[in-house]
Amino acid sequence: MKRILTITLFVSALIMTSSCDDGLEELNENPNNPEFVLTNTIFNYGTKRYSDITRDEFNMGRLDLNWMEYFGQTAYADEDRYLYRETSATSIYQNSYFIATEFKTIIDLNLDPETAPIVASVGNNENQIAASRIMLACIFSDLTNFFGDVPYYSYGTDDPDFQALQVDEIKSPVFASQQKIYADILKELRESADMINVEEPVFTKGDNIFNGDALKWKKFANSLILRIANRLKGVDAGTANSAIAAAIASGIMTSNDDNAIQLYETSDANASPFWVAFIGRTDFAVAAPFVDLLKGKTGKYGADPRLFEMVAPKEASINSIKAGDYETSLDQNDYQGIPFAFPVTNLLPRSTYSYMSSKVLRPDFGSVLMEYAEVQFLLSEINNFDQTAYENGVRASMEKWGVPTAKIDAFVANLPAANLENVITQKYVALYMQAHEAWAEYRRTGFPNTDILLLPGESYTLPPDQAAASKLTTYEFKAAPNSTDLPFRIRYPQTLQTLNGENLSNAISKLPNGDTILSKLFWDVN
Repeated sequence: MKRILTITLFVSALIMTSSCDDGLEELNENPNNPEFVLTNTIFNYGTKRYSDITRDEFNMGRLDLNWMEYFGQTAYADEDRYLYRETSATSIYQNSYFIATEFKTIIDLNLDPETAPIVASVGNNENQIAASRIMLACIFSDLTNFFGDVPYYSYGTDDPDFQALQVDEIKSPVFASQQKIYADILKELRESADMINVEEPVFTKGDNIFNGDALKWKKFANSLILRIANRLKGVDAGTANSAIAAAIASGIMTSNDDNAIQLYETSDANASPFWVAFIGRTDFAVAAPFVDLLKGKTGKYGADPRLFEMVAPKEASINSIKAGDYETSLDQNDYQGIPFAFPVTNLLPRSTYSYMSSKVLRPDFGSVLMEYAEVQFLLSEINNFDQTAYENGVRASMEKWGVPTAKIDAFVANLPAANLENVITQKYVALYMQAHEAWAEYRRTGFPNTDILLLPGESYTLPPDQAAASKLTTYEFKAAPNSTDLPFRIRYPQTLQTLNGENLSNAISKLPNGDTILSKLFWDVN
């Protein structure tokens, strides 16, 4: 890690064994191979890579973005039926630890007395550590929500079960329990928020989430506490409520200006994961259950004006959507979802279903890590389903998507009263393109329910044009064997059987239904 020291020792050795010192001054000056990478560059790479991996076409598009029925596949339906690819589990697992190592490196460079003064040139040392801890909390909350028990790293806790990211000392780390991980993530976020100096930048450049704004990082940490603690309430209300109270007192997101969004560029080389997925392919369209909800055909919320912002008319070509030059229709009949988990989607003409809108399918579409609308839905639930916070959440989501104010006012005025079903269902709409969180909320609450989502064994009636093309009026959702609900988790990567078999076996032994998608996580008690 001490790369400057390594180079210094190398130069010293050359001096001791050479009778000539000509040119030695240049040995430590190679502009094309710097002594070490500054932390702002590592951070920039880490946040982008985290978003790229966890929100791409396979690790979200063919997992929970399908399972939560935001999208359906246009060519085949295996992943829609929960028969996902082993490569997705392997990619999520391995890449999460690779990326976590980048944030640990930032922490180490800021703690090392030799490198700390140098990296302070790109941002406050403690703020860099705090932001890295927050990103580690994001990574490990995703990991444990996907798999259950996983190897875990903590900056501030010396628990012997926290053995991840210590590759020089521990080759086969134990799997920390989900309960321990959740408790420590809350502690890490609390300490991170408290250590941030809001008077100084996190980074002077290279922060493509908040542009170095320390106050926004503090709000993000506190808002993440609400998310994690609210999920914990069903099994440990005391810890959860204490964490929630401290987070609110410390300061949470207060508007869409505080949204945590990984930014992308307009070039293909640095474009959003789903723009990259659509370069030369058209594997996804918006799923019928989600379109039906937005059109008011299902649910109890009426026609949702976000339909026209989130979805393109079915007549819009993929090229016109990518160019952003199609004509937006305000006629609901021009919008139609692709039937979810439909076995013969290849028989459907392209003009019978809608793609996502050009607001989604654009190279600089930002990946949301958390947003103000979610915070308001959390506050509604935390405060016994407060109506004002619930309405604020809907309003914030609509404003983010660019819905006109008059349409927002009309929709909000007709919302049914806040309760668990209504708050979580509207939260589900707001979490469009944030499928990991929507899937976690479904597992925790069971909403949106079967009135909206198509569950295994249920049938769906096709609209006339799709029925005519496929020669089917209805079809049954046939999911993976023994599935009566959405997956509760994904299976551990098979590579772990060789790499860390003993600890893997111990983790699997704690799962109620073994290493299957049928094993619930500890907080999934609905």
